Amino acid sequence: MLTSFLQLVQATLVGVGTVQRWLGLWQPLASSGPALLGPFLALSSILVLALLTGVAAGALAVLIVALLALYLLLTEVLGVTIDVNPA
Repeated sequence: MLTSFLQLVQATLVGVGTVQRWLGLWQPLASSGPALLGPFLALSSILVLALLTGVAAGALAVLIVALLALYLLLTEVLGVTIDVNPA
């Protein structure tokens, strides 16, 4: 009973330490510089996230087009049939 309680306390303290490390990671960025730097950093991070989402969507579109081209090459040019049998 006492060991399980000590393990629970240890897990709680580890969680608190993790949160403090994450806050310590972002605190110098948020508190340094002029007052206008905070909103600029927030806006720029949102724009970078939108840009990276667009890059990922573009890469997915290129992958789908490449797979479609490979399928057409295999079936129409080489005459290979691809059958999918559900189990």
